[in-house]
Amino acid sequence: MAGAALSLGMAVASAIPAAASLRAAASPHAATPRAAAGSTPVVASVTPDTQLDQAWRQYGDSGGQGSWAGADGTYSVPIPGGHDAWLFNDTFLGPVNADQSLPSTAGFIHNSAVLTSPRATSMGPFITGGTRQDPQALVVPTNSADWYWNTDGIVDQGHLYVFEQENGRIDSPPPFDFGQTGMTIAKFSLPAMHLESVTPTYGGTDVSWGVQLLQEGPWIYIYGVEAGSGFAGDEVHLARARTGHLLGPWQFSTGSGWSSDPAASVPLLSDVGASYSVTRVDSQYVLATTGSFLNPQIYLYTAPTPAGPFTGGTMIYTPPEASQPGLYAYNVAAHPELTGPGKLVLSYNVNTSSVSELYANINNNRARFITVSFARP
Repeated sequence: MAGAALSLGMAVASAIPAAASLRAAASPHAATPRAAAGSTPVVASVTPDTQLDQAWRQYGDSGGQGSWAGADGTYSVPIPGGHDAWLFNDTFLGPVNADQSLPSTAGFIHNSAVLTSPRATSMGPFITGGTRQDPQALVVPTNSADWYWNTDGIVDQGHLYVFEQENGRIDSPPPFDFGQTGMTIAKFSLPAMHLESVTPTYGGTDVSWGVQLLQEGPWIYIYGVEAGSGFAGDEVHLARARTGHLLGPWQFSTGSGWSSDPAASVPLLSDVGASYSVTRVDSQYVLATTGSFLNPQIYLYTAPTPAGPFTGGTMIYTPPEASQPGLYAYNVAAHPELTGPGKLVLSYNVNTSSVSELYANINNNRARFITVSFARP
């Protein structure tokens, strides 16, 4: 399993030089954020959420054999019974040594989940496939050569639905010799989170759907991302489904309306990261994202409706980890269930260009959290 981690780590390693010039131009992470002219809501402050950082650090450090040690992905979904389901992608398994290193035999799986209480004050259980002695990914494709990465999840009519991006080897030069091969939706029972079904859905090899799921009235809005040309210019796409009909059919945003034809979907915004969030704040919808292709800066856009138009692009934070040699920050996710009105918790993933550095310090593969405070109207 460590070999799989190695290949993925090497893939991003080649991306670091291209991001270096972006980091050099980044503003200091403590800079006072300013809202773009005419955009609302106004950001009052952005502060690291060290309490959440430390909670996940302690959880990862305290487990034993086959426990959660560190991961990326970091989506959270409130589920019935007062718990949050945290959905992770590439996951390293414990035990973690006292110096936060991993033994060379540490396991690795491509997706997992952790149940927590609100604000992660109580954490666990760790949910995988297989057994505690032999953990496997929570969701596994029928093609054993492929793997799933979770995107977002949502509870609909008493079940948890999690979008899964299927990945496999493609005919491209190493290290970028893997890519999206399809999209599926995994359905889990609650509260036990038993996998009930895995259903192919829209997206194919083009759009990674479900990076954000947002319920508004009778609709579930399904946000996706499509890679632009080269390593920049990832684009926002949007679909929607009636509640109770997440498996289809969907309607796709054409920019001026909705169509049942997936080919009619048009980009609503460009130059976003591979994952982003959309959250309702007061009467506006706030899209949070890093810049495209490993630009670590976090930007906010706003829109009057879930379908846009998104404007602004205000830089609010530069992760300090991005200034450390070999480390990079990516994949923003929102966790609105963790705060009340006027605040929004965002996470971003941290990783390294060297797999050996992950084994030397697994804290280099754990999410960091920030709290955005908005000026109240």
